[in-house]
Amino acid sequence: MKRQLYVLLTVVLAQCACANVTTPAFGVALEGHPITREQIAAADEATGADRNIGYVVCFLQWPEDPAKRDDLPKIATTLAAAKSAGAIPVITWEPMYYTAQGVEVIIPSARILGGDYDAYLDAFAATLAAHDGPVIVRLMHEMNLGRYHWGVSKENYNADAPAIYRDLWRHVVGRARAALPAERDDIGFAFCPNVESVPGPFTTRSHPWNAIAAYWPGDAWVDVLGVDGYNWGDTQTPAKHGWQSQWRSFRDIFGPAVRELRALSADKPLIVFETASAATGGDKRAWIDGAFAAAREWNIAAIVWFEADKEIDWRMSTGLDRP
Repeated sequence: MKRQLYVLLTVVLAQCACANVTTPAFGVALEGHPITREQIAAADEATGADRNIGYVVCFLQWPEDPAKRDDLPKIATTLAAAKSAGAIPVITWEPMYYTAQGVEVIIPSARILGGDYDAYLDAFAATLAAHDGPVIVRLMHEMNLGRYHWGVSKENYNADAPAIYRDLWRHVVGRARAALPAERDDIGFAFCPNVESVPGPFTTRSHPWNAIAAYWPGDAWVDVLGVDGYNWGDTQTPAKHGWQSQWRSFRDIFGPAVRELRALSADKPLIVFETASAATGGDKRAWIDGAFAAAREWNIAAIVWFEADKEIDWRMSTGLDRP
């Protein structure tokens, strides 16, 4: 574990009044490119003045043409905006692109491992190096979901996928680290699965290959642990969405995945990089309180709220004024 990055992660934690009790830092995941200082200020106000934003998570897809660099100046703007807000920027770095029709296209592993994107990786690393401050890169997140079949086609998301993912991780991280100045040990890479694997190891039609541990690239290749998960409440129905959601506590949602990640690496900082709760089906305010209570017990460094109206309205303030 990079010592400087670890220190920078832990100093943003807000200390409770009681001795030896640490409150997890708070962050927001925001949509848009670039993220502006005004967006962060609006999110700060919307999520409550008692929670200082310590992390800002953004999303960056790779270009279809690896020679293109259009997005790198925009990511530099996002990094600067987060720093000006006193937050550590987190780049969710996705090796995929969108077609003109909005279709997600995963970049084949052969192109990445074959070196087609090496110059792009070098340019990305140069953008990070030019930023005066810590950065976390959340590379190929939620790899245990069929939607994010990194490096392979959707049809080939099978028992071979974890090994391909590990090869991709080592290639990308190895190339980026080699391009960074040796003294920049405040730039780290986060391994971030979803709380549940879909298809799952324990479903009726078992897929034991799709376990979090199967994707682990090795301790030396990871600087920060992460995990994503949501409380969908009663918003999803079989008729409309193909499944029935139910209200679940933060402990219930995150407990198993946290234990799996701690078994992989007990000493690295662990951050919830995406979470939120629906406003219907239970008490949202109590859910939030329970999330921070569990995170304190589990020594989770930070909770990042997905502050967006997307599949449903995940924004923190939504539904908190309900009786």
